[in-house]
Amino acid sequence: MTPFLRARRQTYTPLLTPFSEGRVDLAEFEAAIDRQIIAGVEGIVVCDVIGEGPVLGTDEWQSLIETAVSRGRPHLSVIAATGTNCTAKTVEQCRRAEELGADALLVTVPYYSKPTLKGVINHFREIAAAVGIPVLVDDDPGRTAKDYGPALVDALAEIDLIVGICHGAGRLEHFAALPASLRDRFLHLSRDDRRPVEFLDMGGHGALSALANIIPSPVQTMVAMAERSSGSGSLLQAMSVASKSVGEDDVAALKEAQFFLHQSPADVRLPLVAAEPETILRVRHAFAPFARCEPSTRRAA
Repeated sequence: MTPFLRARRQTYTPLLTPFSEGRVDLAEFEAAIDRQIIAGVEGIVVCDVIGEGPVLGTDEWQSLIETAVSRGRPHLSVIAATGTNCTAKTVEQCRRAEELGADALLVTVPYYSKPTLKGVINHFREIAAAVGIPVLVDDDPGRTAKDYGPALVDALAEIDLIVGICHGAGRLEHFAALPASLRDRFLHLSRDDRRPVEFLDMGGHGALSALANIIPSPVQTMVAMAERSSGSGSLLQAMSVASKSVGEDDVAALKEAQFFLHQSPADVRLPLVAAEPETILRVRHAFAPFARCEPSTRRAA
């Protein structure tokens, strides 16, 4: 599948990684991919922070990408999350993901070490020189602890292989401040499940939605509409309640919601811990209206 065509609004899902008895459950992972295919989303992201990528072993990471490629093709674009705060390690992972068949890469701005803007740009230049598939830049200062503002997007425009920017939660004002030339240069996706319509109304191209793990069909419908309409109010309200119930990228809460609707295991790996009982009750109440929206895929071939 050719990724990142801009003829329509697009939905990409950073997939949760299911664990059973401490191991990656590939059968459940395949069922999750099938749900995305049925919903008609454009692509999936594998081994992202939502998928607990930092706690995956090398063999697990590779197996998830291989499974996503074999199960998702030709229906979905498969995007491998490969970013770290080490340029050499990131380049190595990018090359390996390309070898495994990924259609594109999601690479975070280096986190924690807080490099200068020049260091970040050189980081992405090294990546672009090493691979031949498109790169999406994950710009989320809430995780990287450094906000480079529009200067980062402007500098990245010089790197041809970078095709898109994923904006973290609370970045509407940042996106609104970008000049038209930079909006046109990249595919712009929002990670913010609480304010997706505003982002789309501002000219955003789509969503990188953690919520789509649980309710991919409603999320895809919302993104495809791309604007408020008389028939969308109840859907948007229900999605807003659901999004608030899982907090901001709370993986344990997302897995509880996935268990509630799809019976996928809710296990997480340390340092994450299981959701508290009050969170579980809140999540089940919020997602109850969607209980009949999503077909079961647990026995999909």
